[in-house]
Amino acid sequence: MIETEARVVAVEPGLARVTPRPHSPCGQCDPVHGCRSVSLARLFSQGSLEYIVRDPIGTQPGDSVIVASREGSFLHSVACLYVAPLAGLLAGAALGLPWGEAVSVSAALGGAFLALVGVRWHAQHLKAGAELAPFIERRIPSSTVRMEKTCRSRK
Repeated sequence: MIETEARVVAVEPGLARVTPRPHSPCGQCDPVHGCRSVSLARLFSQGSLEYIVRDPIGTQPGDSVIVASREGSFLHSVACLYVAPLAGLLAGAALGLPWGEAVSVSAALGGAFLALVGVRWHAQHLKAGAELAPFIERRIPSSTVRMEKTCRSRK
């Protein structure tokens, strides 16, 4: 399981909107420049990040929780988003090779496009099932909530 701490912002039946616990650069990764992951997150985010996750335990706004995602779901997402289009690109290029470079390039782009359409279709069918979605695993008792900021890379 991949887990992170978060705070519940809002709830709907079976779902919760959560914001991850803030992390600050601690200097352990790179003492001179600080944490690279936090720098990248700040570069690409506007304001606070909020995510909608499954809520099988019935939380309330303000609860501190552990949000979990199965490792298999991460690998499945990587395969769908990266491997499938790349495989379509390479297969299209290989199939078009006997008819020349222009046909090979066109077939490669067509193969990548068809793979992306397939990924989109697959994602639409996965929305109905919840097996790959992140979910709230458990509440963190208020007596054990630590509000200090910590480095994500620390074990």
